[in-house]
Amino acid sequence: MSGGGVSVVGADSTRRPFSPPLPQGDADPVPDFGADLLRAYLAGRDAPCPNCEYNLRDLAGDRCPECGLELVLRVSLSEPKLGAFLAGLVGLSAGAGFSGLVLLYWFIITFFIRQGGGNEVRLLTIVISGLVVESAALLGWLKFRGRLRTLTPQSRWVLALACWGLTLVNLLWFSLFIR
Repeated sequence: MSGGGVSVVGADSTRRPFSPPLPQGDADPVPDFGADLLRAYLAGRDAPCPNCEYNLRDLAGDRCPECGLELVLRVSLSEPKLGAFLAGLVGLSAGAGFSGLVLLYWFIITFFIRQGGGNEVRLLTIVISGLVVESAALLGWLKFRGRLRTLTPQSRWVLALACWGLTLVNLLWFSLFIR
């Protein structure tokens, strides 16, 4: 369709322009056409509910009739580029998880098995510092995940490898100084 307008493909595979209804009377001057666009998109089209997979063909409202959740029509990336993000997330989670489990082990041994605190200041310093660094890196990784998508693929993978490198440093730090 020329002119850059929005068109809808009907059940008979013909394209027709979409023009949502205009507000009447005292209606909001800036109407929300989201539900109208959603209904137009689903007119004559099989599409599953993202929650319960109910077929939303010819949906009359903006909620799934099966599960009752509100539905919205969105534009999303065709290729989300999550590989490097997930690789870095797993790397940082592994390091934080390791430090957290060692801290939990120390707590159980100290307070339930030995029934008293020993002098493990060195162990606690190493484990807690590893946990704090890994957790801070993990929170930063999650906070800036949107910016990661804008980087080149090589840069994303270098940062993901750096996440695994941080976990390796955490393990080596623990292994070298635990004696």
